[in-house]
Order: sequence, then structure tokens, then C-alpha cells
Amino acid sequence: MRTKTRLTITLTQDLLQSIDSLINGVSIKNRSHAIETLIKRSLSPRIHTAVILAGGDLAGKNNSALTKLGSSTLLAYTLSMLKKHHLNRVIICLGKDDQPIMKLFGNGENLGLTIEYSLEEKPLGTGGAVKKIQPLLSSGPFLVMHSDVLTTINLTELFKFHFDEKTLATIAVKPRMGELKYGQVFIQGNHIIRFLEKGVESGISIINTGVYVFEPKVFELFPKKESFTLEKEVFPLLASRGQLSAFFFQGRWFDIRTPASYKTARERWKEIAGSLS
Repeated sequence: MRTKTRLTITLTQDLLQSIDSLINGVSIKNRSHAIETLIKRSLSPRIHTAVILAGGDLAGKNNSALTKLGSSTLLAYTLSMLKKHHLNRVIICLGKDDQPIMKLFGNGENLGLTIEYSLEEKPLGTGGAVKKIQPLLSSGPFLVMHSDVLTTINLTELFKFHFDEKTLATIAVKPRMGELKYGQVFIQGNHIIRFLEKGVESGISIINTGVYVFEPKVFELFPKKESFTLEKEVFPLLASRGQLSAFFFQGRWFDIRTPASYKTARERWKEIAGSLS
């Protein structure tokens, strides 16, 4: 048991009220515990930047990021989730003709975010899209999400897991029976030891959900070409070097481009929206 030292501090009444509002009797039991929790959070490594992959075959006026869910769009809910988990800077990778998204969300000021855009003159693949914005991502770890994913994943827990693992990359994974349209993984402990691209017959029922955390050093393993995919040319290499971790999560996950998955998401929308709020 770690020895604790008693301190005396002076705080304003407003600040004390904010601290006391965190006390719930379960995860935070008293004022001292609340202050300790806030200090730990502030000193923990943080991820501030998210990259949303919406280019390639997703680009154009029918971009699935603009799929309607409830009263808004998939991308709007994704951005709201990012803000909830304190990611205040978002880079959206788009096709060159994907103006509707830029017009709808602008610079993100109305959402309390900073949104930047990277336009692809031609499809670059998931890896090429990330490589293109490397100069914007060199200052710390960053999140990457596919724009066609609707999920209630707890990003804060994902980030903590990634920092604890100390690998170059972490993939959020989920058990899903026999779906070859998603990349599948072999896992040993928390590490992915083999990564299979979509459609490979394997019998493994743990899938890649399209949510990743990367360290800037991952760029050293990117191929020296413009167009490539993370799934075929980066993840297998990371796995072979013991630098790819797997984060299992229990939240909801839907691939909105798949009609059956989209139908289920719409049917369960009230339940999902409650988890996202």
C-alpha cells in the first residue's frame, strides 16, 4: 500500500462545489478522493486529436458519414462522442469532391471543436490517407476512426489501455461470429500476433472494428509509397513485431454501410442514443 501525505490547500467556493459534484459514493467517495481523481486525470497522458477516414470509396455525395440516424447524421454523433472524451481537434480525410461534409460542419466552431480537412485528389487507401497528414500528427498519439462506424465504445478506457500497453498501435476489437467482411485477428494475451485482411477464411471470430490508436513512431513502418492500406501493409507488420495491441470492448458497434447493420442501428436508436449522450 502506498503511503499518502496529508496536504492543506485553499480553494474557492465555486471550485469546491464543482469538485463535490463529482462525489457519487461509489467510484468517487469523498472530497479528498475527488481531488485525487482530478489530479490523476490531469497528469495522465492525453489524446487530443482524432482522424476520421471518410475518403476513398466512401467519398462523394453519398458518403456514409452523412447517413441519417435519429434527427442527425452519423458523423454528427461521432463528433459529439469525440468531444465527450475530450478530443478537441479532428482531421477529416475526404475525397476531393466531398464538399457536403465541409459545408455542413465547417471548422467545427459551432460544435466546440477544431475541424480540419485533408482532401485526396485520388483514393489513397486507409494508410495513404493517414500518411498524407503525417506533418499534422507528429506531436503525440492520435485516434483513427472509420467514418462508417457507429459505436458506443468508451474512448477514455481505450486510451488508458493503449498507454498501459506501450505498443505503437492498438486496435479496438469485438467478438463477431463468422463475418469475413471484416479484418480478423489472432490474439495472444493483449497482443495481436496475426492480422488477416477482409475475406480471409480463418474461423476466428474477433474482428477489427475500425477504431485505432497510433503513436507517431508508427510512421517509421509505413511503406514508402503514396497509396496503401493499414489493413494489408501496416497492421500485419506491427503484429509481427509485437507492436499491435487488442482492446476488447462491450459497447454497441455497427457498420452503417451494411444494410442489415444499419437497419438494426435504426431499430435500436433510442437505446444507442442514450449511450452516446
